Amino acid sequence: MALLAAQDTQALRHLLERPDGATLAEVQLAAGMGRDEATEALTVLERTGLATRVTGTPGLGSGRWVPTAHAHQVGWSLVENPMVETDVEAPAEPAAGWGFPWKPSQAEAPVYATALSRRARRDLRRTRERSTSVSLDHTFRSSRWRLMLLLAVVLTLAGAVAVVQSMRRVGIVISGIENGTALQPDSIIGSQIEFAIDGVSLDSARMLLDGFPVSGVQRYGNRVAWRVPPLTEGPHEVSITVDRPLFGSTTRTVSFEVDGTPPELGLPEVHEPVPLGQPVMLTGQAEDGVSLVIAGVAVEIVDGAFAVELSEPPASPIPVLAIDRAGNTTSFDMVFPIAYPTTTGVHMSAASWRNDRLRGAVLELIDQGKITAVEFSLKDESGMIGYRSDIPLANEAGAVIGWYDLEDVVADLHSRGVRVIGRLVAFRDPVLAQHAWNQGNSDWVIQGLNGLPLSRYGGFTNFNHEAVRQYNLDIATEAAQAGVDDILWDYIRRPEGRLDSMIIPGMGDDDPAPVIVDFLAQTQRELRRYDVFQGVSVFGISATRGEFIAQDVVGMAKHVDFIAPMLYPSHWGAGEYGVAHPEGQPYDIIKASLADFQRVLEGTNTTLVPWLQDFTMRVEYGPDEIRAQIEAAADLGIADWLLWDPEVTYTSDGMDPMEISAGS
Repeated sequence: MALLAAQDTQALRHLLERPDGATLAEVQLAAGMGRDEATEALTVLERTGLATRVTGTPGLGSGRWVPTAHAHQVGWSLVENPMVETDVEAPAEPAAGWGFPWKPSQAEAPVYATALSRRARRDLRRTRERSTSVSLDHTFRSSRWRLMLLLAVVLTLAGAVAVVQSMRRVGIVISGIENGTALQPDSIIGSQIEFAIDGVSLDSARMLLDGFPVSGVQRYGNRVAWRVPPLTEGPHEVSITVDRPLFGSTTRTVSFEVDGTPPELGLPEVHEPVPLGQPVMLTGQAEDGVSLVIAGVAVEIVDGAFAVELSEPPASPIPVLAIDRAGNTTSFDMVFPIAYPTTTGVHMSAASWRNDRLRGAVLELIDQGKITAVEFSLKDESGMIGYRSDIPLANEAGAVIGWYDLEDVVADLHSRGVRVIGRLVAFRDPVLAQHAWNQGNSDWVIQGLNGLPLSRYGGFTNFNHEAVRQYNLDIATEAAQAGVDDILWDYIRRPEGRLDSMIIPGMGDDDPAPVIVDFLAQTQRELRRYDVFQGVSVFGISATRGEFIAQDVVGMAKHVDFIAPMLYPSHWGAGEYGVAHPEGQPYDIIKASLADFQRVLEGTNTTLVPWLQDFTMRVEYGPDEIRAQIEAAADLGIADWLLWDPEVTYTSDGMDPMEISAGS
């Protein structure tokens, strides 16, 4: 009975012919087996101690089956001399069992001497001698001996050459690492590099790492193995040298690189501000062998450099991913701020545009060159929409007042050379909240712990509900189509107060701030279709305490073109930023609080357009107070501002044109 089945023998033969081993697929292909047969054959070899499986490591080759030392000792005898049984008997010798050697039969019948006379027997003997003797010519005999001598010399020389070649031939096969590969430090530690050596004794083997002897070398069978310790980053070389009988030594080397440094791209995470609606060119450098993907598209690297042109600035951050040969990665989301035009403007309500006196005063500021923009309320704190809107839900809820035609207002102001900013109060919306509640849509509304609509502000809608978000986006889109230049969101936050004192349907205990940021990302994508700028008004405390109202200004900065902090001096408490009396010290409190926003937003390249105070509360505000706030911003290099007066009566003498050394 055979020691190994035929398929086991085929698998063993293939492994012995491949000292570095073979994968299951390679054995299957070489032996012409099915996957299950090959797996069974390798399992038998493993069970009999003739093969073992080596698990793969990234950069070090995949999992392979390799012959064991035992296989190298006995394997070839099992493969080349299989014990095969047969039922065919060998042919018997003709004279088997006769007791004497067999001789071939004579062609003629024997002649018996007893039947011949003495003379006849003598003549017969002479005749036989003449017939069996061969006369050889002397020249022929001499040539034959010379031929035999020449053949002997040739055979001797061939044998000598074969001996020399066998003495010179040394086989060294390297396994465990690929020559020229790059590996991370953690990947190389603990891996094993092996040299399989045939033709010489291993006693003379000398292993070096970067020219220096290594410790921990193991020898078994015809193999020399070394388990790799922690290595410094950079190129390395492992070599082994063995002596050949009478012919010096031979050396084999494997080179590799240890690299744990992420690839550099020369791309900033935040791009310099770019014009709205214009192409953007990205250029950078990358080391050889780096795979680069920007916004999901593979980018070609030529001579260490790359260039990518975007048809327009992306509305949201785009992913950048670079992977080097060792598997190190560099990844980030690249932000593209928009170069926001210098803006000095005033607020107008929908009702003020219908008032000839109030409208005329604002138009006079335009004629005097003191403002470059007018900010209009599209939907205000009451939830009412001042222009004639065609949005079905707005009309159904009774939110549309229709005091002016938005397209006409935009055209008028554009003809005067100023930009139009549409202010849109988002989630403070008593009209929508009451309408939704009456329709049974309670999840549209933020509630108190009693399960009733939160009474604060007359109703606060749920920023986590898609219908509420879409309603506000519809208003912004309608205004963009009418020609407004900016959408400035207000009340992009949750209500003040403890988060555990209110119920935000669908939120649970989760932080609302990421949901607010996601809303701005959604609206930014839509507004970019119309080349409309997007801004957000935030509390003055949001630079350092935004979590109290779910205003993450750094997160917002990735999805807006400008941030408008409301820094009204009358709203600060005594001692804020070290200012004893903020309302009476407008320059000091504006400069201190605005500098805090600059610090928090550093590196985002987001424009700051602060809201400044032009109204009187406890301290009378006139030209000096207005000018002091504008100068505080200018001293920080900020030339942009918006003035707020709920009565729309602005102090012209406080906003004299001035030269700003550093723009926004």
